[in-house]
Amino acid sequence: MRAHLRSLDDKQRYPRGSPLSDVPIVHMARFVIIDRLTYQGTPAKADALKSPYLLFVCDFDGRSIDALVQAMVENIPDQVTAIWDHCIRFPGIRSRDQLSAYFEQCQLTTNLLLADQPEASVSDILKGLISRRRLGDFIKQVQSRPPDPAQLQRDFLQMWRTLQTEMPRPGEL
Repeated sequence: MRAHLRSLDDKQRYPRGSPLSDVPIVHMARFVIIDRLTYQGTPAKADALKSPYLLFVCDFDGRSIDALVQAMVENIPDQVTAIWDHCIRFPGIRSRDQLSAYFEQCQLTTNLLLADQPEASVSDILKGLISRRRLGDFIKQVQSRPPDPAQLQRDFLQMWRTLQTEMPRPGEL
């Protein structure tokens, strides 16, 4: 399992950084294998796990795990199976209802938001990032070679029109 998880960031196999880049609602995801508990020292007892646990932390668009399960099964079904098939009672991907119930059973509720813009979708954030990058490039170009005002306006409008249709995919920026 560790070797498989490490392979998920292989740039040759996954040029955009991870198969989770193909899940359009995922902002951030992380896998951790927990195979032992840290001993806190006396007076605590040393605890041992009966088996390793897979921790999957994911910040995604939507309020329900159903949306995440559907997006992962639609976009990376082989990876979902390859990862969670190692987990106890994994129901497979044939029934999304069973898979959603499985994820919900294992889910921990938290009040900690990892996204700095919790109401923004992945698309909103990517659009903002590409706009910021293009505007920065435009300003650098203008500062290095200041055009006449009419040309500046034409160049800005061209950049603006390009931004209206440009939509980067996750992992491309």
